[in-house]
Amino acid sequence: MEETEIREIADRYIRGIDKFPRMFAGCASNLERYEDGIIYLRIENTEKRFPSSHERALQYAHDWVRFNEELKDAKGFVVTMFKTTFTGCAVPGVDFVDNLDMIKQLVQLVKSSRNEKKELITIYSGMFAVGDVTP
Repeated sequence: MEETEIREIADRYIRGIDKFPRMFAGCASNLERYEDGIIYLRIENTEKRFPSSHERALQYAHDWVRFNEELKDAKGFVVTMFKTTFTGCAVPGVDFVDNLDMIKQLVQLVKSSRNEKKELITIYSGMFAVGDVTP
């Protein structure tokens, strides 16, 4: 699958599904590639809400396949999990003019997290059971 198609699939999934775990649970997933029926995901996890586990990896792999028609024929997955400090947040309806310090701190947190060296936690892989991830 071409890189542009991977980006389109990933962008659609992030906007439709993954934005909530990113903002509220500190766990973000990205599709890195899809080759020979195997999806390759990168998960960055603060582990504040969800532990990095095989069950979490399998759940993300299922979600990606169920949400994306282009991945419906996936036979298996490889999920690489990294420890991170920040994946996103939701800003409540506040008057930004009165909360400039809060906004500056949030922007600094986003900038520093982009440059953060992510610690590899583990790599999980597996095969889907027949009919296991039917949309």
